[in-house]
Amino acid sequence: MKFKAIPTGQRRLAALGRVCTVVLAVGLFLLPDVAAPQAWAQPLLGGTLDPTTIPKYVAPLVIPPVMNNAGTADDYQIAVRQFQQQILPGGIWNTINGRDDAFPPTTVWSYGPNADPVPDSTDLGGAAGVAPAPNSQFNYPAYTIETTANNPVKVRWINDLVDKKTGRFLRHLLPIDQTLHWANPPMRCIDGARTTDCRGFIPRRYMGPVPIVTHVHGAHVESHSDGYPEAWWLPAAINIPARYATKGRLFDDSTGTNPGNLGYADYEYRNDQPATTLWYHDHTLGMTRSNVYAGPAGFWLIRGGPFDHPTVAGTGDDAVLPGPAPVAGEGVLALNVPGNAVRNKIRAIGIAIQDRSFNADGSLFYPETRAFFEGVEPRQLRIPFIPNRRSDISPIWNPEAFFNVILANGVSWPKLEVAPALYRVRFLNGCNSRFLWLKFNDSAVEVWQIGAEQGFLPSPVLMNGLDLDESGDGSAQLLMGLAERADVIVDFRGLADGTEVALLNIGPDEPFGGGIPGVDFDPADPGTTGQVMKFVVNDDLLGASPTDPGGATPATDPTLLVLNAEGSLGPPDESRDVSLNEEVSEKVCASALPNGNIRWIASVRSGPDFEDDCQAAGGESFGPEAALLGTVDTSGGEPLGIPLMWTDTTGASTPVNVTLQSGATLQVNVTENPRKGDIEEWSIYNFTEDAHPIHLHLVRFEVMGRSGIDGSASVVGNAPQPWELGFKDTVIAYPGEITTVKAKFDIAGLYVWHCHIVEHEDNEMMRPYVVSE
Repeated sequence: MKFKAIPTGQRRLAALGRVCTVVLAVGLFLLPDVAAPQAWAQPLLGGTLDPTTIPKYVAPLVIPPVMNNAGTADDYQIAVRQFQQQILPGGIWNTINGRDDAFPPTTVWSYGPNADPVPDSTDLGGAAGVAPAPNSQFNYPAYTIETTANNPVKVRWINDLVDKKTGRFLRHLLPIDQTLHWANPPMRCIDGARTTDCRGFIPRRYMGPVPIVTHVHGAHVESHSDGYPEAWWLPAAINIPARYATKGRLFDDSTGTNPGNLGYADYEYRNDQPATTLWYHDHTLGMTRSNVYAGPAGFWLIRGGPFDHPTVAGTGDDAVLPGPAPVAGEGVLALNVPGNAVRNKIRAIGIAIQDRSFNADGSLFYPETRAFFEGVEPRQLRIPFIPNRRSDISPIWNPEAFFNVILANGVSWPKLEVAPALYRVRFLNGCNSRFLWLKFNDSAVEVWQIGAEQGFLPSPVLMNGLDLDESGDGSAQLLMGLAERADVIVDFRGLADGTEVALLNIGPDEPFGGGIPGVDFDPADPGTTGQVMKFVVNDDLLGASPTDPGGATPATDPTLLVLNAEGSLGPPDESRDVSLNEEVSEKVCASALPNGNIRWIASVRSGPDFEDDCQAAGGESFGPEAALLGTVDTSGGEPLGIPLMWTDTTGASTPVNVTLQSGATLQVNVTENPRKGDIEEWSIYNFTEDAHPIHLHLVRFEVMGRSGIDGSASVVGNAPQPWELGFKDTVIAYPGEITTVKAKFDIAGLYVWHCHIVEHEDNEMMRPYVVSE
């Protein structure tokens, strides 16, 4: 099955091509767009910690515990706090595995119950303030929130990014680019306005209080509790500067009475959707990439309801999926100390995969200059940046960011001992920019996908038989865009005691555009980012007998599963054409010199013929400058993308009044304005060179199919992929293609749709839409 994608489009993401260097894998100057795959000589650059010095498979995979609510059932108070965690080998892991690794802990942010104290793992070889710890549920990633279908859930989300000793706000761990269109609490806009949620002009990293707003990804929810990017709020710190706004332009919550300066917002979730795997994370305008990279994310599971009822083929008896899963009250140590009876019996696990880079002191590395993306030293990038009037390039923002250490559930390259039994694994691609192409390196391990982002598939899909990489080796593989989830059954039965099964990543260390690993692009560095984790078969976990595996519930064979999936939607009431567009600079002309410097050609001035004038001067328009959503113009025969900014008031944008829960009415400009209750088909035209994971808030959708923009067949087949036949909330849109999805818009309110490459969504690849009564 081919995934080869053909770049087409009105505008190109990188008019300068891409550099596939052995040290960075992304950049702009100045190679052709198509290059032969090559072997990596060394891992990606990152911070000061060399990833090859980190031992692999020495720390256990953390099985995320279920958040034990201190309040009433389905009524939570959850805070975001700063603490340290042992992500790299050392500390608490040495106590567990008997090693003497000496990697320091990492300062992170994450969610936890507001009533819980600061983590303290002192007695376990860690230290005060260091997770995982038995006394606190603050952990990265956050504990899993378990819910029941059709049982509403309330959460008070608390921004607690304050110093507990002084009450003063904590600064961001990572660089924030104030020249983007971002939350902007200082209200210093490049157009001179004094408002929030605007493009700023200060080229230095932001040092003020951190705004947050939590989004439950995939939730069917009213807009006041969706986590709208302009609905952020600051912590209730004692030193918020008087000139700062404490809330976003469209701050709202379920009460309608919150003034926005209390440090929290109250959200209510209907939870009226089929059993599925959701996740929760920050969604603040223009800084999602940095907030999520710092740690705040976790699984939100919905169980029960009419569709959580598989049966056995031929009998109609109730089927049993692999279990048990963790339950509230089971501590982090019980679940994460190998040999513990609680851990031994677990057969249902969520695994969030993310890439990160580190400094030698254990701190997270995230680039603070555009030079990182270009693969050069900052002194070599000799171009003007915003606020220079002759530039439209932001100095800190990187169009994509790829990191050199793979984490699974907040642990670098962990291992999991498994019984020779069936396991249910819910995978999440939680990376910033990286598409994952997961591959089990032992073809004896069968993997059946039973669900996607919004519930069960119509029937199980054997992922071994699809041969996605055309290797013919029979291995199970999963291609996962950013924010996609895959609910799978992994079959370790029949494997001998001690068998080691590696989970690999054969996706690229650069933007993904389709293709076959090793044929159309270089797979990830096999020594670092090409490895994810390891499973080790341990017969001792099986328990007294094969029918009672360590206390686990005997599961139905995947070949006999009949899944009770949600039925398809009816015919559409409306069809829309929307577009994905990426732009190069209209002000900065540059060229690459033999010594690696990127030189600004100052003689070329902005104007209607800028790109032609730039080429005539021996340069290229610097880019990408931004990624944008938009509409499609088909009036001339050949479809053309019409790029639109987040707040664009031109072209097809229509002013629509939005009423908040508080009763206030504000105006937004939208091009997508479905009527409540309508079923719509959206045809997503990708006019860029890259694949984009597109996420629509509020709705779950069906993937209807794909085709080439030029009328040709889709390079992945016109029908949905086998694992896309269930309901989804995120879909891979391939370059040069039209991807069509169908959804029912059944709650009135203000929402967004966007690319889930978070570096893209943070720089204009996100648009509001309104569902009208």
